[in-house]
Amino acid sequence: MKCFLLLLLVGTALALDHSQLEGLKKLLKKMKAGVYPTCQLVLFSELVDFETAEKNCENFDIGMGANQVGNLATVNDDDKNTDLKLLLNMAYPEKTGKWVPKEWVWAGMRKTKNNDGKRKGKKYNPLDWEWADGSHPTDYHKWMKRQPDQAVNKTDGVKYLQNQMRINKKGQWDDTYTFKKHPYACDYQGKYIISASTKTWSQAKEACEAAGLILAKVRSDAEVEEITKAADYFLGQRDESLKVWDPNNWIWLGGSDSEEEGVWKWTDGSAIDYFDAMNWRRPNPDNAAFIRKQTQNVLAISRFGQFDDSFDHKRRHRAFACQCPGT
Repeated sequence: MKCFLLLLLVGTALALDHSQLEGLKKLLKKMKAGVYPTCQLVLFSELVDFETAEKNCENFDIGMGANQVGNLATVNDDDKNTDLKLLLNMAYPEKTGKWVPKEWVWAGMRKTKNNDGKRKGKKYNPLDWEWADGSHPTDYHKWMKRQPDQAVNKTDGVKYLQNQMRINKKGQWDDTYTFKKHPYACDYQGKYIISASTKTWSQAKEACEAAGLILAKVRSDAEVEEITKAADYFLGQRDESLKVWDPNNWIWLGGSDSEEEGVWKWTDGSAIDYFDAMNWRRPNPDNAAFIRKQTQNVLAISRFGQFDDSFDHKRRHRAFACQCPGT
């Protein structure tokens, strides 16, 4: 089944002003896999039940350490709630009815105590509800009026309880049944936002900066693995029938030696210490001069993990990766 997802990685690490928000929206256009990258949360627009959403998030482990599993989104402050609301509206901009599945997104809070449908559990107690990290909605919540109501549903002799939580396009919370199908959001701990909008290297650099980010840095074999895995999620699985130099196989990074030939730096001015250890696509780096005698002064990485020095020219348009703050 083709998985459509919407990545939201804004969050508290990024205090976005209005212009940066507009820049972020531009990054999220033309996502061929239905993926819209930002920096702390990931919204998958595929409609699934709660248990499926939870399992899918456990398997979404980009940027996590060994033996760690992912989880449904922890929406424990106003920034994350606002981001989730914003991105859900971007994923499904059409106006529909209040209770239509696309109006809601699964988040990671469950009722873990007094959840058997008995009268004691009817009265709201934030300590009965728990995020994946074990915290409770004591200091922050956005329940709809008269929610959670803990209604019981009986279908074909089976009793269903409202022990899961979802969030709507207005940022309001509701308790609901596990069998409901909605988009879902996962926490994200990765370094990269990859945009499917194809641009020249300079245009890609400007696009990242407009969103308060920088063109991405890949500094180790582990980060090669991470960015190629992220590309599979955000751009869709790589088409292995494409020729090596097909533009769809390549992603712009933030490396350049345009200031001084042979001295490669990231766009923040730091040295590319990993340069000699990079897995270069032969015969690169060759600094060839093919396009109007312009030499190859900017860096790209392939979907299969090889590097290339390339041209910052109107005839070279590629997808590009931005770096999340502090990573």
